[in-house]
Amino acid sequence: MRASRLLIFALVLAAAYSCKTSSTTTKSSSKSESYREDLSVLRPDLKVIDPDSSAVDESKVATRTEPIKGHLKYELDSVNQIIITQNKVRKYVDGYTIQVYTGNDRDKAYAAKSKVLEINPELNPSMHYYQPSYKVKVGQYVSKLEAHEIYESLRKEFPLALLIPERIPVDYD
Repeated sequence: MRASRLLIFALVLAAAYSCKTSSTTTKSSSKSESYREDLSVLRPDLKVIDPDSSAVDESKVATRTEPIKGHLKYELDSVNQIIITQNKVRKYVDGYTIQVYTGNDRDKAYAAKSKVLEINPELNPSMHYYQPSYKVKVGQYVSKLEAHEIYESLRKEFPLALLIPERIPVDYD
């Protein structure tokens, strides 16, 4: 027991002595030799426009500088251009539509379509015939949350309505 107390005391004393900071003095030659860096190359040239003048002088307008090659903004712009190009090639996006009726009866399909128009004329339902059944679909939504709001409002009148995934054509023009 006594040996363990001596060992603990020796460790505490060694830790306290080893943590002592040594003081070394350094001479700094002068304050003018502090760190300096010229960042004016990265800053855009902005000129102040006088708010009182009615005519805008072209020489006073702020000029937009293009990003320097190797700069982070340059790299991000190039990545954005790649994404934009890839998105323009895509003709369809994954989305959702609401199917309110499916069945073999044409009259019931027309009735479902007219009932949707009575509930909300802005929904613009469409009826498709896939042999041997008719399908009445409402809307084309990119967001499931947006489609779910309309789905819940239609579910009261159409208990068999379904929220189904569908590819939606996209026109970038």
